[in-house]
Amino acid sequence: MVDPGSQAMIAPDLETRVKAVVTGLTFCLTLVLITMSLSIDFHETYLSEQGKIDELSSRSSDLTSRQVMEIIDREGEAWRITSEGDGTSVTTSDGASWKVSLNGKHVLTSILHRRRHLLVAGMICLLLSAEMAVFLAYWLTRPLKRLAWGCAKVGRGDLSDLPVERSGSYELEILQEAFNAMVRGLRERQSLERRISRMERLAALGQVVAGVSHEIKNPLAAMRIHLDLLSESRNGEEKDEESLKVLSSELDRLNRVVTQLLSFARPTPTVPGPIDPSELFRWCHSMVKVRLSRKSIGWHETVDDGTELWGDRGQMQQLLLNLVLNGIEAMDGEGDLYVSCSSSDDGTSISVEDTGDGVPDRVAERIFDPFVTSKPDGTGLGLSIVYRIVEDHRGIMDLKTSPDGTRLDLWFPGPTEKGNEEDGI
Repeated sequence: MVDPGSQAMIAPDLETRVKAVVTGLTFCLTLVLITMSLSIDFHETYLSEQGKIDELSSRSSDLTSRQVMEIIDREGEAWRITSEGDGTSVTTSDGASWKVSLNGKHVLTSILHRRRHLLVAGMICLLLSAEMAVFLAYWLTRPLKRLAWGCAKVGRGDLSDLPVERSGSYELEILQEAFNAMVRGLRERQSLERRISRMERLAALGQVVAGVSHEIKNPLAAMRIHLDLLSESRNGEEKDEESLKVLSSELDRLNRVVTQLLSFARPTPTVPGPIDPSELFRWCHSMVKVRLSRKSIGWHETVDDGTELWGDRGQMQQLLLNLVLNGIEAMDGEGDLYVSCSSSDDGTSISVEDTGDGVPDRVAERIFDPFVTSKPDGTGLGLSIVYRIVEDHRGIMDLKTSPDGTRLDLWFPGPTEKGNEEDGI
């Protein structure tokens, strides 16, 4: 049984077939035209020379042997004189007799010499046909090869569009556009599947987190009360005071984690309204200026004139604070933190950029999933909460990271567009 794979390996490709077919057809057509032209010329020349021989035969009785030989010599090698065999009899007035026939080989040679320009033109046509075959094969197979390359990319998981190339063929352009439509459909389906999977995981996780956080919250409140009472009744020893500070700090950190968990599991309803980005940035700066000072991180703020953000004030404050804290934690020492806000006809954009080491590749694709973090002491909930807030506001988020830093671009629709979307639900 023959292996189909081995047949595919030895089968000639389309480009080779097109070259062979076009070159073969042109060669055959050129050969037929040259052969027909030479054949017609040979036939006409043969009839003309034979007419001259017949005319000499009819006049030979009035000519002498010397006159006949002079006529034959003038014709050169085109005429042959034989004593026997086929030919036209020529009998002179002095009784001499010959057989005169045509030298077909010499006639053909003279015709080829006379028509050498035709042969040269035929060779040029063959060369041009070979070039035309190469160009035609390239023109036909290039879009198909690009489609094959695009299919290989899709097989590797790369769902990027294939640039439509104007090949001059309507059918090939339609095929490329259909391929891109298929890729876009696959991207949308993949994105939808990811969102559905994420929503299912978050729903299950939210139920567990809500229950666990509620159970932890009450013991934490009791521990805080008793820790405060213990601090008031301490005996003044420095070692006890240091231990109490450590306990208080760790208890506050645990309480913040539980608060984050509850915020993630039970988000508050969104109440949108107009927000001044400058006030939002000033509030955020006041919350983190101590940390900025400790790390010698520069704060750079840019807000375009007349820019207004539409959203829930509390959630926007939480979103911006989480992003800024992540940027601060991403920088080990000195650095710069850039926050900016600009408006457009269809919405408002917010950007937060740091000069840290960037997000590691191993977590870059899952950085917005809960409990995924690149920091040893991180909870992995900050960016998950940011992602949820952006989704609740019908926004768009784009993460760009490199070893020189990380930039997160957020876009939120204006009040008119958001209202229209909600009316269409």
